[in-house]
Amino acid sequence: MSGSFLLAEKGNKSGKSNFFKDILDDEVAIWTSPAHLKAKDLLFWVPVITTTLIIIANDENIYAQFQDFKGKNKWVQDLSPQITKLGDGWSSVFISGAFYLGGLAFKNERAKETARLGLEVLVHTGIIVQVGKHLSGRSRPGATDGVDHWYGPSAFFKRYDEGFTKYDAFPSGHTITVWGMATVIAEEYKDKPYVPVISYTLATLTGLSRVTEKAHWLSDVFLGAVLGHTIAKFIIKRDRNRHLMVNPYVSPQGIKLEISYSF
Repeated sequence: MSGSFLLAEKGNKSGKSNFFKDILDDEVAIWTSPAHLKAKDLLFWVPVITTTLIIIANDENIYAQFQDFKGKNKWVQDLSPQITKLGDGWSSVFISGAFYLGGLAFKNERAKETARLGLEVLVHTGIIVQVGKHLSGRSRPGATDGVDHWYGPSAFFKRYDEGFTKYDAFPSGHTITVWGMATVIAEEYKDKPYVPVISYTLATLTGLSRVTEKAHWLSDVFLGAVLGHTIAKFIIKRDRNRHLMVNPYVSPQGIKLEISYSF
């Protein structure tokens, strides 16, 4: 065996992935991931948590400035109610559906993969954001005239009796949803530089619109964006590892590695 080299191939999937089993496995991995944090992870999360706390301390003033800016600019008044719709869960379902139908029509596996990942991330971000909302019990700024209130877990059931807006702010559901979808699209099409730029720009504008629409504080949006992005990256990484196969074998030319990715 005089030498070795790498042989890369793409193959078809030998068996169908269990969509619901993958979701369950990934959800467990998300909730247990804090137990596996490394030093490099803390270099990311400590600044994120610190920044979130700083924004929370200044949320009322920031919110007032957002509303003042909106009141003085008609283009914000016109654009904000429209772009905020991108964060609705049904918008992500529609976008995923469009990718899937496009993939079927044009026999494009990447488009179908984007659709599947988009739906998976939508499920995970939806669960995470609801846990956060139920435990924090933070009032939306529009429900309290810009005065910040936190009721905590004691409001877990009150939101169903007294209305969601009083206990439903933290973190932003629209933002975590749109950032999750934007990250999936940006990662799947990162070979086209304009796709990540457009995806993340629209996601950012959608998040900011949640403040101008009086639905959220800036800290709700900031943390929602971070969670949407990191959850999507986490799921994409696990998905790729799940479908990546490395098979060493011996040939007359030496030891070879066959690498295949199954769709």
